Amino acid sequence: MTYDAGVFHMFIQTEFRFSGGRCEHAVSNDGFTWVVLNPAILSIPDTDEDGLYDPHPAVVNGARYIVYSGMPTFSRVPQPDIYLAQSSTNTWFGPWVRVGKIMDHQDLPHHNSREHPDYECGIEGAQLVELPDGRVLLNATCFLPEGERGNRQRVFFAIADKVEGPYKTLGPVLTPGEPGENGHSTVLIDNQELMLVYQSRVRTTNHRWRFGIAKCSLGEMQEKLTRPEPIRRNKRS
Repeated sequence: MTYDAGVFHMFIQTEFRFSGGRCEHAVSNDGFTWVVLNPAILSIPDTDEDGLYDPHPAVVNGARYIVYSGMPTFSRVPQPDIYLAQSSTNTWFGPWVRVGKIMDHQDLPHHNSREHPDYECGIEGAQLVELPDGRVLLNATCFLPEGERGNRQRVFFAIADKVEGPYKTLGPVLTPGEPGENGHSTVLIDNQELMLVYQSRVRTTNHRWRFGIAKCSLGEMQEKLTRPEPIRRNKRS
């Protein structure tokens, strides 16, 4: 969701890890009463975007985009990659033009490969954020190639000079500290501080999903570009 010129814009999927589906666009003046407009993006049958989900709006260098997970047809487990669409009118009303894939399984050594014998899932929950220096931060969820299920989902960051990439992964940025996992997060930047709101589940809370907050300075982020290390966890609710 985003708020622009007095209007709330919500982009929401109609399917999750299934073929078909579309990215719907709803608007509201007050955040309570919504009007559904024409779909922003439709899946394309029998292509690499046979299904789509997890749309997220972004403004980068003044242009309006939607980043989302797109997946080809599958017989066993969906294997989505990250795709990008841009508004041809530079408004949230579109029409939306597909830019194409901006992140593939092969770009992430810390993500289970398509051929993994215990493949869990693809790349999900992508968000794009323009950094103060003009570069683009991609925040998303991967699934580690090692470990037991319930312990492999991780938040990771990637950086690019341009919104369409190529992106350099910084790897997972949060370690649970005990058996568990984290993912599907949102980055906020304010006063030279990066805040990450995420969901996680760990053994000490009986693996129930909870929300957490992690913080780092943008200076720490600059260091991370050359020396990747997890940002510190702040608290869990």
